[in-house]
Amino acid sequence: MLSRKKKERFSLLYDKYYQRLYNYSYKVLKEKEIAEELVQESFIKLWQNIDKISTVERSIESYLITILKNKIIDHHRKNNTKNKHLNLYALNQDSQQEMNHEWELSEKIQNVYSSMNEKTLDIFRLSREKGLSYKEIAAHKEISVKTVELHISKALTIFREQLKNYL
Repeated sequence: MLSRKKKERFSLLYDKYYQRLYNYSYKVLKEKEIAEELVQESFIKLWQNIDKISTVERSIESYLITILKNKIIDHHRKNNTKNKHLNLYALNQDSQQEMNHEWELSEKIQNVYSSMNEKTLDIFRLSREKGLSYKEIAAHKEISVKTVELHISKALTIFREQLKNYL
């Protein structure tokens, strides 16, 4: 059973130091709930060790301040670690979404290629993938430059229509 003397001593210390510790904690943290929580945890620690602490008023005050400072430091460390993990998670999510978008776009481009007739696709690839000029394509395919322009224009129209939601 708890001794009445211990309860009375704790109650007096709580009444005497609570506001001062809370004010300090709030000044450092700028968050009411967390400041209250850390002060409460400090008093819990005091309660657990009250029999081991000297009755000298100065040592009790120093003990409480030290506990509270350590609790604040621990809180900052936990917050920093949590924020670091949240930032990494967000970065990973963004990268994953970007990769998914690129994958979808790549699939859509393949679908666009599949929807083109073979001659238009062949001329378009010579232009875009091989880097040939319209004149070079015309000579290679033995067609007019105007025909090359027509096929490239047709391919670009198909791309614009089918990729309008992706770009």
